[in-house]
Amino acid sequence: MSRGRERVVALVDMDCFFMQVEQRLDPQLRGRPCAVVQYSEWQGGGIIAVSYEARAFGVSRGMWASEARALCPELALARVPQARGKADLTR
Repeated sequence: MSRGRERVVALVDMDCFFMQVEQRLDPQLRGRPCAVVQYSEWQGGGIIAVSYEARAFGVSRGMWASEARALCPELALARVPQARGKADLTR
């Protein structure tokens, strides 16, 4: 590569991005262990995003909300609205 054209590789934590969108919309979630869930019909819904505070308790994406609450009883959950039976992530 020629000088001044070095390649830059960036890592974007999109898992936490969705949680940060919810924290921005609801400032009471900031600094607390929280997660974003979708499809709340079974076991509290599936977790699609996790705050760094919740990760410290072992909560991860792909868990059911009931599993996550067993690890972190103070976990706050933000629900994704649904549109036509699917998660609406337009926010």
